[in-house]
Amino acid sequence: MSSPRIALLGFMLEANQFAPVTSGDDFRKSCYYVGQDILTEASKNAPRLPAEINGFIRDMNAAGDWQPVPIVVTNVEPGGPADAGFVAETLEKMRRMLVEAGPLDAIYLCNHGAMTATDSTDPDGAYYAMAREVVGPNVPIVATVDLHANISDRMVDSVEAIISYRTNPHVDQAERAAEAAQLIRWLLAGGKLSKTFIRMPIVAPSVRLLTAAGPYADLINRGQAEKPAGVRVVSVVGGFAWGDTPENGLAILTYGEPGAETDAEALANKLAQQSWAERERFNVTLTSLGEAIAQAKARGEDSALPALCIADVADNPGGGGRGNTTDVLESLIAAEVQDALLGLFVDPLVASQCHSAGVGASIDVTFNRDNADGHGRAVPAKVEILGLSDGQIVGRRGIVAGRTIDLGPSACVRLNGITIVVVSRRIQAADPAFFEAFGLAIPAFRTVVLKSRGHFRAGFDIFFDNSQIIEVDALGLTNPMLSRFPFARLPRPVYPLDQNTTWTAPAS
Repeated sequence: MSSPRIALLGFMLEANQFAPVTSGDDFRKSCYYVGQDILTEASKNAPRLPAEINGFIRDMNAAGDWQPVPIVVTNVEPGGPADAGFVAETLEKMRRMLVEAGPLDAIYLCNHGAMTATDSTDPDGAYYAMAREVVGPNVPIVATVDLHANISDRMVDSVEAIISYRTNPHVDQAERAAEAAQLIRWLLAGGKLSKTFIRMPIVAPSVRLLTAAGPYADLINRGQAEKPAGVRVVSVVGGFAWGDTPENGLAILTYGEPGAETDAEALANKLAQQSWAERERFNVTLTSLGEAIAQAKARGEDSALPALCIADVADNPGGGGRGNTTDVLESLIAAEVQDALLGLFVDPLVASQCHSAGVGASIDVTFNRDNADGHGRAVPAKVEILGLSDGQIVGRRGIVAGRTIDLGPSACVRLNGITIVVVSRRIQAADPAFFEAFGLAIPAFRTVVLKSRGHFRAGFDIFFDNSQIIEVDALGLTNPMLSRFPFARLPRPVYPLDQNTTWTAPAS
């Protein structure tokens, strides 16, 4: 096939059941491109598109002639379940455009895989099934997903293969999309795949799904190292606990060529058995808030101590956190900690007040004045405005490197010994560029508090090694102590919530 026509679609949300609903406006303000606008945006030096779209296009271009058929690509920062009306509207638009596009040779689905909607736990499955229904059983469809996806049977049944990220922090999106492009070309040349899908009764806290080291890293690494000839894809998908769906559970997918079906199934079973044998490694221990603040205070008083990075893992906008919890901030203030940097704190009103007052002004503000709750209390303060920004940042390291990120109107303020970067949009503090835009040098601070679960590790690894990072136990919608959440839909029993969970390996 000299010039295959391949449709490009993207629908991406990681949905936290305990966070406010994600609206259609949230999607549109973040990333929403239709038709030719997708290719126009992809051609820019620092596009706003998911990295997978650009990676897929680059690999297809490098491999030979093809005709991209751009449909719809939309992506939004993790939040609550998607508004059902927006999901239905988007899937119908995708369906209509796919039909109008005429005969297609293949479809690439860019997907997070942990979306829920206000009326469904599996809109991703509906997304996959819609594509399959339009093109019929013989047109190859390949999807890429975040390794925090919650994989459903409907997703698996609707596509030839699901390719998951292998890195957390996620720095291989473009590579996995390139893998999808290569697989599509192989399928178009006549390739066929068998599928093995095992979902484990393990819902791991996100801080135990890092891939530099740990139980999850060992599973991914073994899957790749022991992949036999003829096994085209091995995806070990950790899942997203706060989705709270029947589809939750660590998932293992292997795809084999004809003749390698048994090898693919055997590898999946090995990985499943290893995950279960080592399940206790998924348990979590956090540093208490009091201990974290004591360590921060000590850094401010003794420059001989190594600098400290406090990960506010419970308030991660990258998992649906609101970016405005105040446990750590209030404790830093009360302890009179010096030389500390905190961000990103989400408060559009404070950012607006700073822009009105101007750099150099000292003004009275109240953090969370209009949206205080039990996690993010109202905190009155007098701040000095150090810098202002429109929030248009090009990422330089880690998960947003080379992409334009919109923080909204932003400000850098000083509150006693604490410097705070305040933004208007919910973005996790994953890239030092978010701070450097204000002229801040990370090494100038003795303590850096980042509202991020783990993606900051790929951006700030040049400043902190693992021995300098602590994960603090504080309030928030992404606290990894899962027993504190009122889960209602998880498959039960499930480990580690139910320590007496049992599992029997599937028969071959």
